[in-house]
Amino acid sequence: AVCWRQLVMCGGNGTEGEYCTPDCLKPVPKAQAVAGDLVVEEFPITFEGYTYKYGRIAYIMGRRPSPVILVHHNFAGLKQFDVDQACFMARIGYVGVAVDLYQEKPNFTYHDRGASSGRLVDFESYCQEVRKDNLLNLPDGGNYPTEMLRAYFDGTPKKDGKVDYQAVRNFVGAFTEMNRLLRGLGSWRGLMQANLEQAFNHPAVKSGCAGAFGYCLGGQSCLEHVRAGHPVQAVCSLHGLLHSRPLTDEEPLNSHKRMSREEYAAKLAVPNSYNRNCKVLIENGDLDDEVPADTIVDFVQEMDAQEIDWRFDNHARGPHGFALGKGVPGCQYVEHIDRRSTITMLSLFAETWPDFEQHPVKCNASGTSFELPRPRPGGGGRPRSLAGALGFLAGAVLSITAIKLLRASL
Repeated sequence: AVCWRQLVMCGGNGTEGEYCTPDCLKPVPKAQAVAGDLVVEEFPITFEGYTYKYGRIAYIMGRRPSPVILVHHNFAGLKQFDVDQACFMARIGYVGVAVDLYQEKPNFTYHDRGASSGRLVDFESYCQEVRKDNLLNLPDGGNYPTEMLRAYFDGTPKKDGKVDYQAVRNFVGAFTEMNRLLRGLGSWRGLMQANLEQAFNHPAVKSGCAGAFGYCLGGQSCLEHVRAGHPVQAVCSLHGLLHSRPLTDEEPLNSHKRMSREEYAAKLAVPNSYNRNCKVLIENGDLDDEVPADTIVDFVQEMDAQEIDWRFDNHARGPHGFALGKGVPGCQYVEHIDRRSTITMLSLFAETWPDFEQHPVKCNASGTSFELPRPRPGGGGRPRSLAGALGFLAGAVLSITAIKLLRASL
């Protein structure tokens, strides 16, 4: 039986404390908003007979039409954190769209996406809950053999001998939806295209100007924009996987057991029509075991074959989930890596749309501050800036060298 120890996948599924929206990212109700206020509107998308109703669009009232940045959620699905990151993009100077790619189910609701802890149960209660929810969506409903549930219970992390059932519900529901998405590549791409088209029709958006960024699965979504030829000019993956192969039928809750390249190509892949004019930025943690070395080499070869402008930043000792703040499912937050990767991403957007000013914002949705320290008295700022520039240059050179070494060794 497959155990649920994989609750630690995607950075760890359960952090102490709850996620809270930073004050600087809280919107004003549209009916009360005046020029300069942050506004968030509902952004539902109906696609292939289903309405994805939790999407949101964020913009600054009275600002001229601006490029739209799609924010793609991680494995847990769209949640408040992603909406707040869309607000962060709006504050910066763009229009943010928090994209909803998951379908709501009775055993995996919108609430479950952001709630990764909170219900400790013993084995008897655990069995009752799993059967009531039909958590694995078995065709015979709640007919779960007790011995199977015992194996799952014993294989799940515990506190005082009890399992956090909300963490299990969040994890299993999220993985089920993620795998559905990965196994329907054409629909996945089509849904993202529908979000782009609807965004281009919004009066706050400069039609035709678009970018995207995302976390974990969201990084995969960004790369699928590129492979599908969507009209995006810049994308950034934050601790995202570099391929889109789903989990195996034998171990559908084990993120390290993926469909092979050959099986994926034969059964699920659809033709690519690459957007060769899109700039691609990868912000990766060097200790991210969801991004093994062979997939980095595959990515570089794929992008080079299409002559796509790509950059790969590898952050020392960075884990999967480094950009997800406190209380966000998958959180393994590392403040300085989140700051560096966000600044690099904003630099990419500034390069892509130089006519659109970027505005100072106190922090992003993870709470990472972007207020620069004041220079020391006595003019010490210039040498530190030069040292910083040389440090980043050295880091870029090392990243390129590392990739070349990977190519040579694989």
